[in-house]
Amino acid sequence: WHRLRLGVITASEVHNVISKPRSGKKWTDMKMSYFHTLLAEVCTGVAPEVNAKALAWGKQYEEDARTLFEFTTDVKVTESPILFRDESMRTACSPDGLCSNGFGLELKCPFTSRDFMKFRLGGFEAIKSAYMAQVQYSMWVTGKDAWFFANYDPRMKREGIHHVVVERDPQYMSDFNEMVPEFIEKMDEALAEIGFTFGEQWK
Repeated sequence: WHRLRLGVITASEVHNVISKPRSGKKWTDMKMSYFHTLLAEVCTGVAPEVNAKALAWGKQYEEDARTLFEFTTDVKVTESPILFRDESMRTACSPDGLCSNGFGLELKCPFTSRDFMKFRLGGFEAIKSAYMAQVQYSMWVTGKDAWFFANYDPRMKREGIHHVVVERDPQYMSDFNEMVPEFIEKMDEALAEIGFTFGEQWK
């Protein structure tokens, strides 16, 4: 599925697309940087390396986290492939699960217990804006109305799993409706300028 993500606006990175400048119309540095990253993925068919340590930690505990989440919520979780919004394959999310009650699931295994503690005590308010964007975009991609956001910390002696339910937010939806197509259009213009088209990353 790593290949399937190449050049695609994904939920975990969409915060870059909707980041707004303090004033004016100029794109933020984050947004430009993501723009160039995706263009490079289309032209090379290769994705940049990500923070391996935190990723490995998350992978190691994801299974336990899912099992414990099912046990505490009494909801059945099915693993999910990468889900595209439509045939254009420009936008996608990779949920950590699809739940029997119709919600999606985003499951974080924070690399530090400090981050877990922050969420455990702060709940909804403590969700990083990038994560909130991730969950909202997942709803935009899938059409779902609610998403579980859960954190698991195996180091906790007890109370090691905590979740909140995030509901679909119309403000995020209108941001995605406006800013995602514009971003895609700009990508296509830039690709054309250098003699590439979207889709070549998979050929």
